[in-house]
Amino acid sequence: MDSSNAQRRPVIGILGSIITASSGITPMGRSFANDTCVRAIANNGGTPIILPFIPNSGEDAFDLCDGLLFPGGADVAPRYYNEEPHEKLGVVDPEYDAFWLSAARYAREHHLAVLGICRGMQLLNVACGGTLYQDLSERPEETMEHRQHEHRHVTVGTVRIEPETRLRRILDTETVPVNSMHHQAVKKPGDGLIISARAEDGVIEGIESPDGLIIAVQWHPEDLVYPHEELPTGSVPIMNRLFRDLVQRAAGMTA
Repeated sequence: MDSSNAQRRPVIGILGSIITASSGITPMGRSFANDTCVRAIANNGGTPIILPFIPNSGEDAFDLCDGLLFPGGADVAPRYYNEEPHEKLGVVDPEYDAFWLSAARYAREHHLAVLGICRGMQLLNVACGGTLYQDLSERPEETMEHRQHEHRHVTVGTVRIEPETRLRRILDTETVPVNSMHHQAVKKPGDGLIISARAEDGVIEGIESPDGLIIAVQWHPEDLVYPHEELPTGSVPIMNRLFRDLVQRAAGMTA
């Protein structure tokens, strides 16, 4: 970050998605990011900005950012890891993926701090040359259900965090309760990435780069950072540390 702006809050770009919504007579496409991601960044010291999906563009917007958040979203197109579509693959948008992949390349080339969440973790893995299970039914081992039916802020399982990882240092715990909303998962970690967490059935739930630039988790920490009086199990306050760590890494405050 420029020393002349050392006192400003680090700017964290949140990769945007598109939704088609009704507006009057005709449907309208809208760029958006989930509010829980926006607030998680703002409440942990950063200035969040939403980076809208613009085909064949984006670098000017990336230039505004000190760090990037790759949030959840749709399935990643298997063409980007050289596979044919599985019968249980969800709806994909290769142009949308290309925009996010360009953001991942930009982050690597400019040494930006990155946090990936769910789809964001999967896409970052693909950007580094890794592969995915297009559906967890492909996995040869016995696999639990990873698509919860409860509210997003309800925890439904536990992940074990690997020792000697940055994720362990951030959360400072061996296990942590999480929510779970995915049917795809990392199969082979990408080049330069290590596994930082696993679910109880062995599914990869966290990856990171040893240089500290990439931290990514499969669960949705942004939905667990706030207290929910009606459902006390929904609050896991240490999840704030993931967003605080991103902001600090973006500011160059951590090694």
